[in-house]
Amino acid sequence: MKPIPETLEAIAELDALLDDGTLLDELRRTATRAQVIAPGLAGVSVALRVHDLTFTLVASDEEIAALDAIQYLTSGPCVLVVEEGLPRGMATTSDDLFSEARWQDLARATAAAGIHSTVTFPIVDGDEVTGSVNLYGHTEHTFDGLHAQLADVFRAYAPGAVTNADLTFSTRRLAEKAPARLREDALVDTAVGILAASRAVSFDAAREQLEDSAVRAGVPMSTLARVIIELQQGG
Repeated sequence: MKPIPETLEAIAELDALLDDGTLLDELRRTATRAQVIAPGLAGVSVALRVHDLTFTLVASDEEIAALDAIQYLTSGPCVLVVEEGLPRGMATTSDDLFSEARWQDLARATAAAGIHSTVTFPIVDGDEVTGSVNLYGHTEHTFDGLHAQLADVFRAYAPGAVTNADLTFSTRRLAEKAPARLREDALVDTAVGILAASRAVSFDAAREQLEDSAVRAGVPMSTLARVIIELQQGG
């Protein structure tokens, strides 16, 4: 499976930042293992809550082109499972909060070309949801009977599986935003460093000051960060 261009760009930036270089290889390995288990796998998206980033791989260049024309849903369980976490006493059937019956009619009405089934697994660390894995299938039965095996590949929580919630492949839109989000984070980190040095305060205190000032001014932190950097360079 191949990463979409934005995922390649985001991973390149992350690898340079973390001096690691293993993230892309790991994503490819797990996607390949998943495709062996479910040959009809059309795409994989992994969302990481800690970085607020999503990475997407698809089966072919042709699918990348086809998915460019997707009409996206504004929300769904694949997003809520990360933003809200697991509900208390989450059921292992479709009667839980994220029941596929709640979403599938709307999802199918705006389904992406070539996507006929999906399954979403939360990634859980203790009691905390740290991300999600979203799998997209070519047929309606791509993932039937395979939830436990696929969840094991991604070290995800099989009983929390949600099916047919994101037939539009909306996670691809989130993945497309990853490079810009990383660039904004880099601006903020640079501005925080400037403030910390100039005011002789800790990085945490400088970040808090930056965030508070941005909120008061009603501007994004990245916008204020860019101004601080430009002032520093101009000085």
